[in-house]
Amino acid sequence: MLTARTVAVPRTPRTLAVAGAVSGVTGAAASIGGPPIALVHRHATGPRIRATLAMYFTAGAVLSLGALAAGGELPPRALLAGLLFVPFVLAGYAAAGPLRRYLDRGRTRAAVLVTAALLIFRAFG
Repeated sequence: MLTARTVAVPRTPRTLAVAGAVSGVTGAAASIGGPPIALVHRHATGPRIRATLAMYFTAGAVLSLGALAAGGELPPRALLAGLLFVPFVLAGYAAAGPLRRYLDRGRTRAAVLVTAALLIFRAFG
């Protein structure tokens, strides 16, 4: 809705902090923490938004797994189940090269907005 009205959300420490807080809440409530961060960065270049989101998701996953392990809530069975997703991660990595060239031709913003909308609709729709 923010982007439909062309409201510009500047990337400032304050907006990033708010987006991070909203991302934490939506991530915990519906497992979709990415859209708030992606929306703040929607006008960034393709390489910048990819690097930002990659680091955001990597750090979030490491912190989440570490907290679960520290709390005794990460059984070996869950780790083994997670290994089932490795082929999909590798497939995504393989598809990233061709998609990157396509998206970097001015399509990154549209891809970010469509993906965020689909994730939000899927979680809350």
